[in-house]
Amino acid sequence: MKVHPGELAMAREYSNSHDFEHLNPEQIHQVMVCGRELHKWFRAHTRLHAAISLCVIGSIFAVDWLVWIALARWFVAAVPGTWALLLAALCVGTAHSLHIYWLSIYSLHEGAAHNLIFPGKGRLSRAASFLSTNMCRLAAADPGHYSEAHMAHHAKFGTEDDSEFLNFVFPRRLWFSFLPLAGFFNYTDFFVHRASTYTRSRITSACVAALYNGLYLVMLYHFFGLLFTVIVALLMPHIGFYLDRMRQFTEHNLMPLENNSGARSLGVGFWGLLVGGGPWGQPCHLAHHMVASIPWYQQIMLHRYIVGLLSDTQRKQFLLRPIVGFPALLWGILRESSHFSRAAAERVLAERGSVERVLAGD
Repeated sequence: MKVHPGELAMAREYSNSHDFEHLNPEQIHQVMVCGRELHKWFRAHTRLHAAISLCVIGSIFAVDWLVWIALARWFVAAVPGTWALLLAALCVGTAHSLHIYWLSIYSLHEGAAHNLIFPGKGRLSRAASFLSTNMCRLAAADPGHYSEAHMAHHAKFGTEDDSEFLNFVFPRRLWFSFLPLAGFFNYTDFFVHRASTYTRSRITSACVAALYNGLYLVMLYHFFGLLFTVIVALLMPHIGFYLDRMRQFTEHNLMPLENNSGARSLGVGFWGLLVGGGPWGQPCHLAHHMVASIPWYQQIMLHRYIVGLLSDTQRKQFLLRPIVGFPALLWGILRESSHFSRAAAERVLAERGSVERVLAGD
């Protein structure tokens, strides 16, 4: 993801010109104490954690390859006709794209970036860690590229060295990411799952993804025929990628340039789990930025603890509103960032005009 100087300048100006109730030192201290206790438990129960990780990975593959296909076959058999086939194809295509998204964000973030899926030092743990870290290649993602950018995001948060700078993102970058196959072509640089050039790792990921999803489509063709398979193929590269773009667009946008108060949490409700990539994705992003060394289920625990510490004003800043939360947040950010960008541009033009008049002797 490219850092745009204009966005960095906008983020700084927005942060300086808007009031924000930051977490106070006492709140931060309590969160850190809780985080340390969770981390100690995590390190003391590595086998249980490994079992949880296996269950997550196994459930994603099993539901994607078995449950949805079985339900679709039953539905098509029970309700014959073209419309039933189309509806089943839409459901399976959407579900497969979501599962690929859930798998990739889990593998990229928990695995490649933070080594939290199988963190043990033994031979078996290292082998499992390698496999889980590279699962994201099934979605054409590059674990090495993402890991480098994400570590800089934590270490240099909110600065020009933040390789995943998200505190101000122009809306047009989000809109371009909604073009067809934007996850594979460089319509925009608003992505972090791969490099913008064809590196060896990116080519490897593309080949692995083509083979994996090709086998999935061959199975669908065997069970349901060409029309069903084409619909699923059209949906697969888009639904999950679009949700991922909306997640990154809203996690930090218009938030302070400071790690402990610079992230929102989408929460573990419907919107948080859908957009955040499932419970093992990033629905509790504030908790992750404050304590990055704990796995996804402890992030949820820490998130609930943080919620209890927040004032009413802080809840509005860091959390989603009930029911309409994410659509309202997305619309609010789009509107506010557009208005602020337009006002800043008008102010620059006015200042430039004043300078020109002075130079002209008016």
